Amino acid sequence: MENRDKKLQLIQMVLDKINAGYRAEEVMSFTVDIVRELFKCQSIAILMKETKSFHMRVITSRGLSGDFIKYFQTDEKGELINDISTRQKYLLLDEGADKKRGLYKFEHDFKTLLIVPMKHGNKWVGFTYMDSKEKGAFSSEDIHIFVELVNLLTVIIEYGRLEDQLHQIYDYDELSKLYSYKYFRDSLSHEIKRADHDKTNLSLCIAAVDHIREYNEIHGHAKADKILQLIGDIIKKSIRDIDIPARYSGAKFAIIMPACKDNEARKIAEIIRKKVEDTTFEKKEPKIYLSIALTNCPADAGNERDLINKTEQILYYCKREKGNIVKVYSETV
Repeated sequence: MENRDKKLQLIQMVLDKINAGYRAEEVMSFTVDIVRELFKCQSIAILMKETKSFHMRVITSRGLSGDFIKYFQTDEKGELINDISTRQKYLLLDEGADKKRGLYKFEHDFKTLLIVPMKHGNKWVGFTYMDSKEKGAFSSEDIHIFVELVNLLTVIIEYGRLEDQLHQIYDYDELSKLYSYKYFRDSLSHEIKRADHDKTNLSLCIAAVDHIREYNEIHGHAKADKILQLIGDIIKKSIRDIDIPARYSGAKFAIIMPACKDNEARKIAEIIRKKVEDTTFEKKEPKIYLSIALTNCPADAGNERDLINKTEQILYYCKREKGNIVKVYSETV
């Protein structure tokens, strides 16, 4: 009875993790740890079907070696995988079953193997299994609890996938492949607070593409969009790992540079400006350049609004001087 209660409590513990807002990866990791402890299984693994292929991959496991996971590969058209995917319920195999069925190679010899298909609506998304060295290791009650847990994990995983898709929509700019304006504003507010807490500097860079309007009028939107894509790629390849690049507006880009003073920010900005200047775009005329403005927090401004306004002010000076230049607020006012 005590062991039964512990296993039932596991479902509640997983629900508590979900309600507390834990990420899908964290809930899965927690669940497989507890399952292995309570069910005394030899190994447990969650396998998901890759979106654009027939292959399966191990996304979370316990009791499997690193090499097995690294070189693991199976095909959903294999005998065992096909058997599982068409089932509405679980599959229970005993010690007489082959270690290799279809294209799925089980790492360990087992005397009991329990496999539960993972379905979201009518869509098959993967399966979860646990095995044991003991014959008849899992009671009917164990099976019932494990099936319920797998059903919960399926919902969590599908929710996590949807959340990732929404983040891709709202956090990234589709054209430039940089972060979106909304993500930039949220990040800037967060990074300013962190800089204040850590007593460090933060630099803000806003860059405008010179002559893009004329380029667009002469060569069309598609060619102008290609320019923005290429500049976005130049920015990504030129900044530090901790920097946050974003599409600021139509033909403007922004970079948040945490723990970065004016001199270091200027070096990065000059690298970006020079790379754009040296790039031969598909249509050579009008020549494309970058005007880049830099401000520093807290030296130039201590809040998000003032920092952006002062950076925009310096950007105006850059444009007035015909562009293709880097200007720092502290050197201009």
